[in-house]
Amino acid sequence: MPATPFDSPIWRSVFHDADIAPLFTDTAVLRAELLVMGTLALTQAKSGTVPEISAQAIQRAGMEIQVDPAGLHQVTGESGDPVAALIAAFQNEMKAPEHAKWVHHDSDTALTAATARALRMRQVLGIFQTRLHPESQSAGALDNLRPHLLRAYHRDAATRAGLAKGLGLQDAGDDASPAHGLICFAQWALDTAEMTTAHTPAQEAVAQMIPHLCQPLLAAEDTATGRLVANLALPQLCLGLATLTGTQTRVAN
Repeated sequence: MPATPFDSPIWRSVFHDADIAPLFTDTAVLRAELLVMGTLALTQAKSGTVPEISAQAIQRAGMEIQVDPAGLHQVTGESGDPVAALIAAFQNEMKAPEHAKWVHHDSDTALTAATARALRMRQVLGIFQTRLHPESQSAGALDNLRPHLLRAYHRDAATRAGLAKGLGLQDAGDDASPAHGLICFAQWALDTAEMTTAHTPAQEAVAQMIPHLCQPLLAAEDTATGRLVANLALPQLCLGLATLTGTQTRVAN
């Protein structure tokens, strides 16, 4: 049995969610991060920070190049930073060093990862929206959650504003913390789970687990350890909540 039944072929018909699960794969993470990097390059080109021709090449390559997640383990293991590993692999795959040198120019890998996560979480929230009764408290609370969770991050204000516009996200502002969005999401997930009736043993099981999965996110911090904790807890929380809401098209709570 794998470490989590959400990834188990044996338990596929019990715990697997065909809508949410694809958003928590290595491939989905890399595609979101490459999309952020392409939009970042285009944004920086508008301010003259990155050459326009290089920005176009980066954006186009980000849509076309397929980076093998398995090839990132060594740099990730050495640096503890999977985004840095992706940047190195992507630059190599571009086969155009004159353009590749501008990839992720003057940017923070942790903030790029947080922005890419927001893109995936936007899809996650959209799926949950379809499963909750439109007049339920949880559905109504989604409108309040989105501005806190779905944010674009960058140290430079002008770049951040362009990134937010290009990606359709909220501008996080100068002092915003990615951990804040995770805390807000964990509280929403906890409230949703408490108000949702479990109808199967699997749903009862995840309903018992969700409060425990929320706890580390409710104490989320923007540190290397805090980001690893989020990487461990967030997928399990989302997939557990998907199991709890997945058998009914409209969950009233």
